[in-house]
Amino acid sequence: MARVLPVLCGCVCLALLALCLPRHAAAQQDAEARLLLQIKSAWGDPAPLASWSNATAAAPLCKWAYVKCDGAGRVTSLNLTNVALAGTGTGTTIPDAVGGLTALTVLDLSNTSVGGGFPAFLYNCAGLARVDLSYNELVGELPADIGRLGGGNLTYLALNHNNFTGAIPAAVSKLTNLTYLALGGNQFTGTIPPELGELVSLQTLKIERTPFSAGVLPESFKNLTRLTNVWLAYCNLTGEIPSYVTEMPEMEWLDLSMNGFTGNIPPGIWNLRELTNLYLYNNNLSGDLGINGPIGATGLVEIDLSKNQLSGTISESFGGLMNLRLLNLHQNKLTGEIPASIAQLPSLVFLWLWNNSLSGELPAGLGKQTPVLRDIQIDDNYFSGPIPAGICDHNQLWVLTASGNRLNGSIPFSLANCTSLIWLMVGDNQLSGEVPAALWTVPKLLTVSMENNGRLGGSLPEKLYWNLSRLDIDSNQFTGPIPSSATKLQKFHASNNLFSGDIPAGFTAGMPLLQELDLSANQLSGAIPKSIASLSGVSQMNLSHNQLTGGIPAGLGSMPELTLLDLSSNQLSGGIPPALGSLRLNQLNLSSNQLTGEVPDVLARTYDQSFMGNPGLCTAAPLSGLRSCAAQAGDHVSPRLRAGLLGAGAAFVVLIAALAVFVVRDIRRRKRRLARAEEPWKLTAFQPLDFGEASVLRGLADENLIECAYTRKVNEKVDVYSFGVVLLELTTGREANDGGEHGSLADWAWRHLQSGKSIADAADKCFADAHYGDEVEAVFKLGIICTGRQPSSRPTMKGVLQILQRCEQAHQRTFDERVADYDAAPLLQAHGGSRRKQLSDAKAIDDDGKVGFDDCNV
Repeated sequence: MARVLPVLCGCVCLALLALCLPRHAAAQQDAEARLLLQIKSAWGDPAPLASWSNATAAAPLCKWAYVKCDGAGRVTSLNLTNVALAGTGTGTTIPDAVGGLTALTVLDLSNTSVGGGFPAFLYNCAGLARVDLSYNELVGELPADIGRLGGGNLTYLALNHNNFTGAIPAAVSKLTNLTYLALGGNQFTGTIPPELGELVSLQTLKIERTPFSAGVLPESFKNLTRLTNVWLAYCNLTGEIPSYVTEMPEMEWLDLSMNGFTGNIPPGIWNLRELTNLYLYNNNLSGDLGINGPIGATGLVEIDLSKNQLSGTISESFGGLMNLRLLNLHQNKLTGEIPASIAQLPSLVFLWLWNNSLSGELPAGLGKQTPVLRDIQIDDNYFSGPIPAGICDHNQLWVLTASGNRLNGSIPFSLANCTSLIWLMVGDNQLSGEVPAALWTVPKLLTVSMENNGRLGGSLPEKLYWNLSRLDIDSNQFTGPIPSSATKLQKFHASNNLFSGDIPAGFTAGMPLLQELDLSANQLSGAIPKSIASLSGVSQMNLSHNQLTGGIPAGLGSMPELTLLDLSSNQLSGGIPPALGSLRLNQLNLSSNQLTGEVPDVLARTYDQSFMGNPGLCTAAPLSGLRSCAAQAGDHVSPRLRAGLLGAGAAFVVLIAALAVFVVRDIRRRKRRLARAEEPWKLTAFQPLDFGEASVLRGLADENLIECAYTRKVNEKVDVYSFGVVLLELTTGREANDGGEHGSLADWAWRHLQSGKSIADAADKCFADAHYGDEVEAVFKLGIICTGRQPSSRPTMKGVLQILQRCEQAHQRTFDERVADYDAAPLLQAHGGSRRKQLSDAKAIDDDGKVGFDDCNV
């Protein structure tokens, strides 16, 4: 009996334990269910957590979404990665209730937009092995005791891409079992803690894109020999790349890009046999590529050494990398040719070599022997020779950019028929020949840039393929009409070609998305379609240097995006539409046309250099290059006013020797010659005034001289400005509107004298050998005085006559000697062998713009 009692007691205890354990487990599950419901409530009952409810509380927790349990029914994993938690953000933190789930081993809240500070209550979850809080809005500093997290069990910690600040705590090194540490994409300061070198089990280290102070890679990192993935891009690292990097035999991914590393690439990097991805771009590395012999890292998939100062040649050894997908060496100082072996890489997809000093011909097998090659970018080098004929034989090529080289030959037919092509940019080369018509029907083509080749030609179809958005063929020899339709075209640059014909009537409807239009320097004719104003998205329009006629469409003034309008050097006529004044233009050029009328005041005040070379234009107020409308009205001289001007002209003719207008034998017998008006003179008619020799002689009558000399009013008989224009026409041989870029002759003459240039350079070449330098100088300056910008600064006709009289007296003494050489000579005839007096008067115009006459004492 004594023996039976203990056995019975044991059985009773076991029975009681069996009854109690389920009750305890159930109680524990109830407690954790309540915690999960608290968490859900704190997050605003988001829809993805609908399965967390009292109605399902009796069900095992493992059945709830995103929850996993152990055998005892305790929550061990809460994985909500990428779950849209409604109402989350910087105002919604990780609930404290999470810390009550003490059996947690995995907590993943990545990319759920939770905010707040670092959840230190997770220290209660001593079994945590994996914590991922990346891609959220967490803020503040990491706690100095962060080494307590996980109780020594933590192997994975991802806090990257939040807004943590301060220094990375040295206590992170206490997490000695870590194999994965990601802290990049935060706002940490200071430098990379050398204590991280104590994490000898670490396989992945990611601290990229962190605004550290300048510093070097810690020497302690040489202990991290198990590293397979290192991402330390954009960490403000300086100095040379440490040699210990080459002693990490398991390295697969090495990214040290966007730092300040200097020196050479350690040659041993190329012998890391597990290496697949090498990114050293955007540093200050120099020297050659560091490849000596075959590359040991034969599994390399991507190599990016761009934006450094690397020199030397591209190694033939790259040709042995059968898995190589990306070779990016752009923006270095590399020289030499592209090795032929690179054109045989079976896996090569991206070949980016632009902005180096590479030369030679492109490998003939490029494209033909690289079956998946999709993207070739070799701009801004010195490549010569043709584009390889088989560059798109496999119909895989998406992008070819080879601008800024010396390529020659024609566009290959295989390229023109490349149905996969999206970008073709071969501008600034020496390509020639006709572009195959098939190119304009490539279905995926978005961009074509062939500008500045000079000898590329052919014609464009009436309808460009609908997908084309940018076409740049400036400075070539394309002919025929311009297309009438390209429904997605946004930028159309076709200047300096040989396009001809009218702008098609359906042009605007066919290119509704156009933003930039440059058809300048072609041979286009006809009128500018009024419908062009419907191109509401156009910001730049250049139709200059063509043969366009008709008026400027008023609708251009309603184009809301237009900032550049150039219609210069055409044959446009009519007035300038006032509606153009409503545009917000940065550039306006309407010069060198046949426009007439008054320039709208708002345009005249804003774009004062935009109307030159339009003799029929005027402005309400004087403007550089244009005369005032009042002065221009005086230039349209009526027959009666011409008679009055002849009186003033007679005073000028008194100075016959000055201009050799009427060369006679004896100036003192001129009155007797006046009586013989019927006697023929050899006189070249004045084209601007349209009168002949008889009317000139009649104008020399004394009564006209006196009447005109003493008239002060600016009326129909006397217009000082117009007379000044006549003087300038006679001395320069130019017409009134022949002022070049300055527009009017008067403005051109004023600027010429102001610049200090020789007046002899401005004079008509007929005076070159007639030794009338002093006289030409005097009359040229008088013309400038008479055409002064302000009417109040111009002299009266009486003053003009006094100037002429003083000039006559000054030169009368030598005149008699000069006329002996001439006898009724033709007007302005030059005689060879005579001395040409060089004139220069840099001080002819003072600070007030007034002109002085030293010889005539004015």
